[in-house]
Order: sequence, then C-alpha cells, then structure tokens
Amino acid sequence: MKFRTITNILWLLKNHRQIKNWKKRNFSPPSPEFLKHQIIQNNNIEESAWIETGTYYGDTTKILSRISSKVISIEADQDLYELAKKTFSNLENIELMFGRSEDKLSEAFKKIKTYKNICIYLDAHLCNDHIKNKKTFGEEKDATPIKKELKFIEEQKDNFNKINILIDDIRLFNNKFQNYPKKDYLVNWCKENDFDWEIEQDIFICKRMK
Repeated sequence: MKFRTITNILWLLKNHRQIKNWKKRNFSPPSPEFLKHQIIQNNNIEESAWIETGTYYGDTTKILSRISSKVISIEADQDLYELAKKTFSNLENIELMFGRSEDKLSEAFKKIKTYKNICIYLDAHLCNDHIKNKKTFGEEKDATPIKKELKFIEEQKDNFNKINILIDDIRLFNNKFQNYPKKDYLVNWCKENDFDWEIEQDIFICKRMK
C-alpha cells in the first residue's frame, strides 16, 4: 500500500502541469499527452508492429518502443527527423523514415510484412512546432493525408490477422477545419472495411480481427 501511494504521488508530480493546464481548459480536447499515451498502451496488440505517422519530438515514439519489438515512425520535417535520429540512435527497435506519410506508408508496410498483427497511430497533420513556434509542414488545403492513408490501409488490411488504428485529433474532423473530413467519413470507412470503432478522449480507434 505504501509503495502504491508513493507511485501515485510521483505520477501526480510528473503530470501536474499537464493536468493543471487541462483543468484550465475545462478538460476540453486536446487531451494531455500522458492520457493519449495511456490510451495507446491500452490499445496495443500483443506481438504487433507499430507504424506512427508524425514523429514530432519522439515522446509517443518512445512509448511505442516500450510496448513493441518494431516501431516505424515517419516524419516529414527535416529538423525533427534529424533530432529523432540522434534521440533514438541507441534503440534498435525504432526505425525512422523521412517524408510524408502518404508517400512512405507503402515502404513502411514492407518493413513489417513478417508481422501478423499491426497497430497504426495516425498523427501526421498540419503541425506547428510549439517549441520553435513555426509550421513544420503542409498547407491548409492538404493538411491531413487521412483519406490517402486509409485508402492504403484498406488495400493492405487482409495481410494481417489483427489491426488497430488510432487516429489522433478527432475534434478536428468536422469538415470545417482545413481539409479534414467529417467524423462520418471515418465511421463509414470502418463499416465498409469491417472495423469496429470507438472514441476515447480525442482519439478515434478502429479495430479489426480476421
């Protein structure tokens, strides 16, 4: 009991700032990073490879490396890609790819073709580097490649026994922001491709089992 109490205190201290900022926003999305990371871990498939689109500063990539023997992370910004290469130079289960996800997914899938199960975290959106305060890549008209990503996954889905897809920033899918489609687009895609779906916090989750 004492160990659990200490662990809880350490957890609160570690995430205090994120929780405080979230409370100021009346717990509205986007969710704090620690919450997103827990959702990712909860939706991991045993013995699966992970593909991540949008490495950014590698916080999620690091979490994925702890739960999977193979992680492929795609980053379109040159500076962030180079930083990630240095950050993860000693982790053999992480493979980084430079480019836009819609151009690199095919190559990424080839790298994990020996796996029967796959998890995919789609987070390659028009992005601002919050530390440098600058846009990293993309334009308003093509900010999210989600339709192209899902089309490719649709073509590859039968090569795997189990697939979990996590799509971040579901709050933006309202057909009003940049080129994001409505949430119905994701729901209909799931129905057409035999995926179950649910929403946890700000993440849309699709699950399929043969």
